[in-house]
Amino acid sequence: MKTVIVLAPAKINLFLRVLGLRPDGYHEIETLFQAVDLFDEIALRETIGTTSIRVPGHSDLETEANIVMRAISWLEKRTGGKLSVAISLNKKIPVAAGLGGGSSDAAAALLGMRDLFDLDLTEDDLWVAARSLGADVAFFLKGGTCVGEGIGEKLTPVDLGHDYLAVLANPGCPVSTAEVFRRYSQGLTGHFREGRLSVLLSARPDLEDLLHNDLQAVCEAMRPEIVDIRRIMEAHGATKALMSGSGPTVFGILRESEDPGVVDRVVDSLSRQSIRHFVVNPIAGGACIV
Repeated sequence: MKTVIVLAPAKINLFLRVLGLRPDGYHEIETLFQAVDLFDEIALRETIGTTSIRVPGHSDLETEANIVMRAISWLEKRTGGKLSVAISLNKKIPVAAGLGGGSSDAAAALLGMRDLFDLDLTEDDLWVAARSLGADVAFFLKGGTCVGEGIGEKLTPVDLGHDYLAVLANPGCPVSTAEVFRRYSQGLTGHFREGRLSVLLSARPDLEDLLHNDLQAVCEAMRPEIVDIRRIMEAHGATKALMSGSGPTVFGILRESEDPGVVDRVVDSLSRQSIRHFVVNPIAGGACIV
């Protein structure tokens, strides 16, 4: 039977500002997404009977609650038919790390299932599915560099250039997005703040001057090792280091053309501390069938 393989990239948030808490319980944000070339890989094989999911090394993800399974359930309801698949999900993106791995997996599943079963679904249909599954899922259908507004689902592509590398460092302690936002909300006044990302971008700043994350201080109070990782990166040549999303992964911007050897120095420093890390490039796309 036919098998479709889809790559699901990670993302970093180059900018993240919380504007306020909406009546529906979600937070209004403005963010700057960047897809990077760290990928989960999903294999979808048409089968007979019950849909199953296998996630080597992550048995806790092999449940109906997995967002990939929820994506398939949405497609079955939308098409009115049973879509039985055997799913193999090879996780390379750390879980609950602020890198969007689950959301990217969901976007990849939507694309892969449409191809596997030749479903009559438009890009708009996939967009509706993505928005119903989670705030970041829509971004991974598009990828590249995008301003995200609303809860992150209103996307506007932008061109910042990709003349840098980033090193991602994960302290190995999953963080609950809901808990980070809950703690951050304790300091909200009830009045919405105005967005400022469009003004910043119009000034065409250097990338490092854009980097900002409202949630960083909250997450650092929960996980002080985030501070240590940022300091290690910057001490060894990263032009700036920032937490991605709701954390705890930190990324550092590396410009080897200006500082030859910076990649080796930063990687060596993280390795000596046994900190899991990845050197990545920004990419122009999102989830893709291979």
